[in-house]
Amino acid sequence: MVNRCRKHRNAFTLIELLVVIAIIAVLMAILMPSLQRVRKQAKNTVCQAHLKGLGVGLTLYQEDNGGRFYMPRGGIWGANHIVWRNPDGGIIDKDDPKAYWGVAYHTYVKSVDLFGCPSSVQPHWFHEAPEDAKIASYGQNCYMRYLKWTTLTNTSRARVRPAEFILCQDHFEQLLDDNGDMLYKQGKWNIPQWRPGGQSWGGQFYENAIFEIYRHNRTGNYESGHCNTLWLDGHVSPIGYSEGDDVPQYWYTGVTKPLESATNESDSLVPIIVSQQ
Repeated sequence: MVNRCRKHRNAFTLIELLVVIAIIAVLMAILMPSLQRVRKQAKNTVCQAHLKGLGVGLTLYQEDNGGRFYMPRGGIWGANHIVWRNPDGGIIDKDDPKAYWGVAYHTYVKSVDLFGCPSSVQPHWFHEAPEDAKIASYGQNCYMRYLKWTTLTNTSRARVRPAEFILCQDHFEQLLDDNGDMLYKQGKWNIPQWRPGGQSWGGQFYENAIFEIYRHNRTGNYESGHCNTLWLDGHVSPIGYSEGDDVPQYWYTGVTKPLESATNESDSLVPIIVSQQ
């Protein structure tokens, strides 16, 4: 009789199984937020590593080309889409109007995958091939195209400080052409083009595009996240969500100074609006 009872007790009762399941559910509820944070932090780390890799390649290109970055034959607004490859699979011409700006530098970087951010989730507004969109995550500062060493060659002749001049950053748009797509304040706030009430394209509004710009470490709050940014000196740093008051315009456009009174690079820095000619 005793042996028979022991034999029957080898299995869990229904109540015991429910208790175990409940304990597992509680543990998962505790652990999941932590796991999500770790995953977000890992994606952020990969993104910053990609940008640093791009910084190395862009520096090599600049050194090989007399201090200049590539200016498309179409001018400042040339190579203004996200396409990487021709229909035959080959790399598209860097001067093609639909080319992504990274095409001009692909031989200077370790892999074209560096142009992709693992936290990028927003479908691109040009609706081109998903394969291209995956490696077109960063928006290029259009003023970078005017740069020769530390001076812009357009009509402004503005100077830049390498540690305070943006080359590219997390963005929804592939070319930041200073029409409401940069992070400094323009009117009520920054990035008015990609906020609610902003510009429509083809009859479609992209009010959530700002979430793609401040894509890292977002929470449930609208005012959260940060935008990873590559600077001319090669360092990478995040710019946290704001309405633009803390972002100087000269990070994009360079600065001018009165030469007759300024004696060193720290004197008389004046943000400017650059003429796009």
